[in-house]
Amino acid sequence: MNKTVSIHLQGVPFILEEQAFDRLNSYLQQLKQVLQKEVGSEEILQDIELRMVELLQQQLTPFKQVVELSVVEQIIEKLGKPEDFTDETTPNNESTYSEEIPTEKRLFRDGDRAMIGGVCAGVAAYFNLDVVIVRAIYIFTFLTFGIGFLFYILLWAIIPLAKTSSDKLRMKGQQVNIENMKSELEDAANRVKKGAKDLKMNPGIQSTVGGILRIISVIIGIWSILFGTGIFICAIVFFFVNPDIIPAQLNGRFMSFQDFGGLLFENTSHETYFYLGIALISMALVAQSYLFGIRLITQFKAKYLKVFTAIFGVVLVAGVVLVSLGGVQIGRSMAIYGEVEKEIAIISGSDLKIEQKSIEGQFIDGYKIKSNGDEGVITIRNGRVYLRGIELVYTQSSDSLYHIKQINDAQGRTHESALKKARNIRCAYDFQDNHMLLETMYSFPTSDKFRDQNVKFMIAVPSGGTIIYNKQQVYPRMRHESEFQDETYQHGYISSDGSYSNW
Repeated sequence: MNKTVSIHLQGVPFILEEQAFDRLNSYLQQLKQVLQKEVGSEEILQDIELRMVELLQQQLTPFKQVVELSVVEQIIEKLGKPEDFTDETTPNNESTYSEEIPTEKRLFRDGDRAMIGGVCAGVAAYFNLDVVIVRAIYIFTFLTFGIGFLFYILLWAIIPLAKTSSDKLRMKGQQVNIENMKSELEDAANRVKKGAKDLKMNPGIQSTVGGILRIISVIIGIWSILFGTGIFICAIVFFFVNPDIIPAQLNGRFMSFQDFGGLLFENTSHETYFYLGIALISMALVAQSYLFGIRLITQFKAKYLKVFTAIFGVVLVAGVVLVSLGGVQIGRSMAIYGEVEKEIAIISGSDLKIEQKSIEGQFIDGYKIKSNGDEGVITIRNGRVYLRGIELVYTQSSDSLYHIKQINDAQGRTHESALKKARNIRCAYDFQDNHMLLETMYSFPTSDKFRDQNVKFMIAVPSGGTIIYNKQQVYPRMRHESEFQDETYQHGYISSDGSYSNW
């Protein structure tokens, strides 16, 4: 049977065996003697007692309310013995406890490095990050997603402030013992001295401006890395996935970027130059963005970073040169303009009625078609490219008849090739008396590539004649008094959906 002693440690009651009480009391007295000459000794002792309270409470259970001598010895082992921290201690002296006991890291607000509430500083200490990086991430979320402010207030209310040395040690994941507590207090004293020195040497807001500039540089670095990541993802999608995302019909499906590129370049070698240039530019931009971002965030200034920057600068220039070569080849293939025309009809009468040729209203298997089959601006089907939109040009006829001509134009590397591409343009139309049924699309072979092919119809209108489109008069059009009455040409345009406009 052992005697027990009831004590209050930092206001918390405990029941100890008499031997445990004697050992604990002796330990505290020895600590007081060892630390009496230390700056902040009272605060160290208070922190040690608070840590003891925490460790003692961890050992107690509803079935075990008395602290035994073995428990006190374990606590002293964790905190460290007084003789290990006397002035006679040298680096060669070995501590009585050699194995470091891991301490659970806890999240606190760091008041020593706080700009507002110490939340970012505490998170930085918990994750062992540069506090500037954490603040930059917070500002980034505040500016981009708008939740940074509320999230900061919430964390400020939830996370406790690290008030004591033991709290600050646990915030950093360090052992809560006498040696670390002394180090923490010394660091705090050094911060106070340094702050006072900086205040004398740099009056005003110089240090604050430096901190703000550091945060801005980190934000720019984060944006740079995000920009590089976006380019990398786009390059992977472009070169390896090649999705059909261009809203133009290619044999019943959307076009990919590489499909579209095949309609621009005359041969595969030019296309290879162009895509290789894009690959080099993408690689250089990704690398430069990452290098620039890392340098801004970490302030890492190794020489090999400059070497890599120079190398990828050369890669970027090479990519631009290759892309330029591909662009030059496209430009050369569109250097010469060619135009052809032919008369397709001569019509008599007082008016000419133009209607859109459409499948709308026709019947298939007893069903009436209610749509015109508009497949977009560009359609590729059975080796031909279909473009929508027809231009109409009106002028005065030299006789009493309507003269209708089809005019095609295109571009090519030579005049002969441009004329050939213009002759290859097709547009469907039909005439019934004084009615002209006209499709709103025209086509040319895919082998001709995109060379600014256009088609228009020149209609010479006799004196007193009119042009009717979809039951509305479009020529001669009603003009304001401010417009010229003796215009030689008037223009109309039938868009893909059949709507009419003029100028």
